Amino acid sequence: MRRPDIDLLRILLCGTIILVHALAIFSSEPHYHLKSATSSAAATLLFDFLRAAAISSWFVVAGWSAVTSLRARSPGRFVKERVTRLLVPLAFGIVIFGSIIKYIELNDGRDMGFHGLREAEWMQGILQIDPPIHYFNFFPYNLTRLPLMSWSHLWFLAYLFLISIALLPLLVRLARRVPRAEMPSAFWVYLPILPMAALLTVFHGYWPYFPNLIADWTNFSYFALCFVLGAGGAAWPGFEARIRTEAPRLLTLMLMGFVGLVLFGESTPGRACIALVAWGGVGAGFGFMSRLKPAHTRTTAYLSEATLPVYIVHHVPLLMIGIMLLPLAIPVWLKILTIWLATMAVSLAAYHFLIRPWAPARWIMGMAAISPRAGPTTQAEPDAVPETT
Repeated sequence: MRRPDIDLLRILLCGTIILVHALAIFSSEPHYHLKSATSSAAATLLFDFLRAAAISSWFVVAGWSAVTSLRARSPGRFVKERVTRLLVPLAFGIVIFGSIIKYIELNDGRDMGFHGLREAEWMQGILQIDPPIHYFNFFPYNLTRLPLMSWSHLWFLAYLFLISIALLPLLVRLARRVPRAEMPSAFWVYLPILPMAALLTVFHGYWPYFPNLIADWTNFSYFALCFVLGAGGAAWPGFEARIRTEAPRLLTLMLMGFVGLVLFGESTPGRACIALVAWGGVGAGFGFMSRLKPAHTRTTAYLSEATLPVYIVHHVPLLMIGIMLLPLAIPVWLKILTIWLATMAVSLAAYHFLIRPWAPARWIMGMAAISPRAGPTTQAEPDAVPETT
């Protein structure tokens, strides 16, 4: 049975992630494919704040959905679906979208990879082409050289796949337990802040934020913890009910964490504030969406189904729109807003016309097949997609 509140939360998170990437162009965060010549302090703060709340919530929702999925299918079928719903779009995205993103990144004079961040002058010697380097001089040659490839934002799919498989025994156990209906005290709602903050502060997590897996094990563990918290929430409906009652205070906690980010920045206290922002955002998101009690509508179903393909597709148009807007003499806030809204419009159009109606495109994007008895706005298997998004 679908949860309209979770669907609505998923849609909100997808839109927030796109905004985070628009902000990244103008923030002081160096690890991004396209950067403005001058950074914005306001964009930097909003970037860190929204990223901490949205990415953590994304993994919590994924953990919740994984347990829900395992209640309706066997572990073997779950693993098979993880391969088709996560690894297939990951591979396709690296080849097609990752190549375009890497080309944009290198032509901006930047090179991000397992080595970290460096300047990109070395690319001229490898390609043996004088600038300007055209895209089809770069692709598909780049696919033969690992340093010329990128998974960009698709790191989320790789991390989610590895976390889902590594934690499968725990997920199966939680899915097979009788859901606990009793509502705990408010203390339990705030307890997850402690391990989250401890992990980030003791092991110097979150900054630098560069999910290449090789040198990102603290953040990988942190996202796995968020996933486990979501899975535990699915097995304990009473915990969800308590979060609903605590939603206003959790929102306050998130805002307090944001104030701490402003005051402390990239430091040990700042990392503790990231945990406050993250868990406060998770609780406020789950709690207020549940309080809204949204109805299940065709629009919600349509947009919820669109979240995964829109997430996969959005980064290329976002960077291209950013390239066009960066030279313009308009305020930074207007550039960010235009990039954000235009990217969502282009991505939804690509989903609606190029992905949604076509079975091969749906498979490549990790979507469920269209049921013969239902239109494209109704998933054949209600719980098949949510855990991937």
